[in-house]
Amino acid sequence: MARLVRFRVLDGIAVVTMEAEPVNALSSRLRAGLWEVFDRIATNDDIKAAVLTASGRMFSAGADINEFESGTGGQPSLPQLCDRIENCPKPVVAAAHGQALGGGAEVMLSAHYRLAAPGTRIGLPEVALGLIPGAGGTQRLPRLIGAERALQLMVSTNAIEAEVGQRIGLIDGIVQGDLASGAVNFAQRLLAQGQGPRPTRSQRSRMADGRAYAKAVATARTALAENPLHAPQRVVDCVEAAALLPFEAGLAFEADAFERCLAHPQSVALRHVFRAERRIDNALIERDGAAFRPVEPMGKAAVQRLRNAMRAAAEWIVAQDISEEAVDGAMLAYGFRKGPFGKKEGERPNAEIVRRIVAALVAEGGVCVEQGAVQRPSDIDALAVHGIGFPRRQGGPMRAAQTEGLIGFRNAMRGYADDDPMWAVPEVLDEAIKDARGFDALG
Repeated sequence: MARLVRFRVLDGIAVVTMEAEPVNALSSRLRAGLWEVFDRIATNDDIKAAVLTASGRMFSAGADINEFESGTGGQPSLPQLCDRIENCPKPVVAAAHGQALGGGAEVMLSAHYRLAAPGTRIGLPEVALGLIPGAGGTQRLPRLIGAERALQLMVSTNAIEAEVGQRIGLIDGIVQGDLASGAVNFAQRLLAQGQGPRPTRSQRSRMADGRAYAKAVATARTALAENPLHAPQRVVDCVEAAALLPFEAGLAFEADAFERCLAHPQSVALRHVFRAERRIDNALIERDGAAFRPVEPMGKAAVQRLRNAMRAAAEWIVAQDISEEAVDGAMLAYGFRKGPFGKKEGERPNAEIVRRIVAALVAEGGVCVEQGAVQRPSDIDALAVHGIGFPRRQGGPMRAAQTEGLIGFRNAMRGYADDDPMWAVPEVLDEAIKDARGFDALG
């Protein structure tokens, strides 16, 4: 099995290179390799400083999402690794290129000094998966750039370029030319100047103005008051805790918030859609930059079937003397961008309306799977999110049914089918109920 970490020493500078191409996902094997190397660095008196860099097209895309699902993370955890790097008794210089995202950015934050190649993008986009940075990001980032900018970076999910990072204090320098050589030269200059480790946890200058810090937290909390997402609120709580609690207590607060987010139905749904987008056949959906679009003819044909099913259910509901405004209001409240009748405002929660429409989508989606129009139930979820505006935080109709509970949902569909055969229970739902993994067991 190939080693994922390369280690060499140049004139007293340890150069540590992550080699888990193409994106250097911080898997348990990569973390274990880094842990071993940093143990060697800490105990070898001939090593005076360390440079952490990466091969491939980027520094690191962050944690391996598959480990979240399987529970196979192993030791050391990413938070433990970040603490190990930060507590290294020799100065550690992180040198990033391409992208440093999520856990990759948190590894950079745990280093004592940070360099980057021109155009490197740094971001903490975890809230897009219903999570928060869970390896000290919510505690270290505001220490470097202040509460306001830290909150903007984490809540927006937008990455910033290294040049911006340098202006705001996140990056210590931009390296022109060979990144590793530039980082080694930087480390040598640190040693020549007598500069030792500079733990991020010890930096509090950006927290010195307590009123300004508290105002930034309060402003962010107010701005998110109507936001239906769970994770951004927890980011604000953690950034507030960074100023109020000792560092170790702040890490514990963050760890608890991360675990709560990980178990939250929104994160389960958002991670499900993320995986579904990457598994679906490109004959159904194509990726265009950050966007996904249904493809002609197969993808758009499946989307049209879902749209027709949603419309038929909505019209049946209206036929029972329920107004179009009530139907659309219920769908908007659930998270659709617009209702089946085209209304874009007037949210009015109504669980029964939502369940009937989702059930119609499950029925049609199940038939699509059985007929081979799509390969698996998660394909329906990806198509619904990108084709009919199904709310991403609900995970798509098949995931929404599973979140509610498949047996109870099937029982409701059996009752609905007495009203109209559009709600007939598909065989794929019966099959999913036979396995504890539900629809996930069907491909």
